[in-house]
Amino acid sequence: MPGQRTGFTTRASCLLAAGGTALACGLLLGIVDLARAGVLALAVPLISSLVVVRSRVRIANRRSIEPARATSGDTVVVQLTMTNRSLIPTGALMLEDQLPPQFSGRARFVLDGLLGRESRTVSYRMPRLPRGRYRTGPLHLRLTDPFHLVDVRRSFTATTEVLITPRIDPLPGDEPPRSIDIGDDAGSHSIGARGADDVSTREYRTGDDLRKIHWRSSARTGVLQVRQEERPWQGQLSLLLDLRLGAHVQEAVEARREDGDERQQSSLEWAISAAASIGTHALVAGRTLDLLCDPTAAAPARMSQASQLAGYLATVQGSSNPNLSPFAGSLRSLSQESTVIAVLGDVDPASLSVLSQVHPRGSSRTAMALLIDSATWHDGPEAYRGSGATARVPSSHVATAAQVLQAAGWQTAIVRCGQPIAQAWRTVSTTDGASSRTVAMLR
Repeated sequence: MPGQRTGFTTRASCLLAAGGTALACGLLLGIVDLARAGVLALAVPLISSLVVVRSRVRIANRRSIEPARATSGDTVVVQLTMTNRSLIPTGALMLEDQLPPQFSGRARFVLDGLLGRESRTVSYRMPRLPRGRYRTGPLHLRLTDPFHLVDVRRSFTATTEVLITPRIDPLPGDEPPRSIDIGDDAGSHSIGARGADDVSTREYRTGDDLRKIHWRSSARTGVLQVRQEERPWQGQLSLLLDLRLGAHVQEAVEARREDGDERQQSSLEWAISAAASIGTHALVAGRTLDLLCDPTAAAPARMSQASQLAGYLATVQGSSNPNLSPFAGSLRSLSQESTVIAVLGDVDPASLSVLSQVHPRGSSRTAMALLIDSATWHDGPEAYRGSGATARVPSSHVATAAQVLQAAGWQTAIVRCGQPIAQAWRTVSTTDGASSRTVAMLR
């Protein structure tokens, strides 16, 4: 049941005290008119209390939120509908709705008295909310009579929940490449046209499993061939999201948040938004997505719909892991059957070793990485715009990591604060994995 409390105001308390005194004096002194005045003074607050309590019992509250699922930076409106279910009019209503714990204070309203069976709706806009899950309410109601003699406080139990998903930017170009769409394998297989059960062969490459050698085809062509059981019809995509807190810069200059875009303040939020944008781009194209971001999970999170991905990324938190070693096994396994895309913060030597050992099937060019130069988040996007040398030269350790990954067959692009996700995606998805250059990545 909702919490409730009824009490007399200071005005009523004074009136009760005066009425009791007048009644006592009238009876002791035999002054009938004084006693009658005392009775009247006592009756007024008591009758007001009965009326207010009666109307309080019959007040109902219905709440809603629009939209229930919003994107970071969107405006969220909470609507509160108050209904007087009795025939007795109420006095003025003072409403206080509890904001999410991340914000101090409450949303306060003063509502004129409700007539019998009348409903009235009030609404307020919540402050701009960053990515996450929030709860508003419950509503606290304060009801008084027209003479302000009785004060009734009531707390409703209903709350509403809003999910704020990361910002998702539209990306240029077609869907992310499939494992057979890039490099030497492009156009060499027709499995996708005939279905996922067909088996094809290709030329043997160093590192291939010897158990997959197709001896009949090898004898016919004179070149060692291996069986290739691909599933391009399903179009699987693996996305690695680096959530390590030590690999990102969490805060920057407050003045840059005029538009409520937390990506300008946190390289971690930029990485999450980039992962949501790339994943949505792939899922809309009909691909299946495996998301690796939780180092404690036994298996990658399988995503089949864009809304599922956005909801999942709305609540992910930073990780305290020092490196990407927990993902080593999953990366090696997934790289054998899908395109691998990584959104990375500062890459330490141990993480760089894990990523360098990823050998995608068919062609090493099916691995792409966005390397975030998190140091640029200290100075903000303004310092890295324009045509100056400062705007184009990445941090030395980030440039070194890019070179190591390129040598291991990754297509890489270095990202700085203020760079649009669409631009970073265009760079990494159009760069030739065999000849990518730092200058090209920073244009």
